[in-house]
Amino acid sequence: MRKRSATKPSRAPHKFTFFTDRDLGKKVAPILRDKGMLVEVYFDHFDDSRSVPDNEWLLLAARRKWVALTHDDNIRRDREAVRTIMENSGRVFILRGSAPMEQFAHFFLEAQESVQRILAAHESFIANVKRITHKGGVMNSTAEVMLTLAKWQAGLLNGRPRRKS
Repeated sequence: MRKRSATKPSRAPHKFTFFTDRDLGKKVAPILRDKGMLVEVYFDHFDDSRSVPDNEWLLLAARRKWVALTHDDNIRRDREAVRTIMENSGRVFILRGSAPMEQFAHFFLEAQESVQRILAAHESFIANVKRITHKGGVMNSTAEVMLTLAKWQAGLLNGRPRRKS
C-alpha cells in the first residue's frame, strides 16, 4: 500500500455540516440535502414560534463546528454577533440579494468552488455569497470573504477600524 504524500492534500472533499438560519425558511435545506450536503435546520433546534437572538444560534453553530448560512445581512454589522462568530471559531456565509428562498440554495450550490476555498483557508470568517453579472450579461454566484479572524483581531470590521465596545 502506498503512503500518501505529506505535501499533497487529500483529494477527498471536506464534509462540512451547514446550519440554515430561520430567515432561510424550510425550503433551502432539502435542496442542499438533495445535492449530498449535510444540513441542520434552525427549526430542528429552536422553537419556531419565537425568534432566538442571533448570538444564540450563531454560538450553537460555532460550538458544533457547523457552517452557518443566513440571509440576514445585518449580522455583519452587529458587534455582538461578530464577536460571537470570531471568539467561537464561527464560519458564516450570508446569502445576499433578492430572490425566492429556494433560489438562494441554488446560488450557494453554484458558488461551491469559492465556498470550499474559503472553508479550507479560514478558521473563522464572515463571507458573502452573491450573484455577479459579468460582461455580456452572464451571471454566476461566488463567495467572497468579508471578515476573517485575523482582520477582526487587528481591529477591523468590514475593512474599517471597529469601535471598541
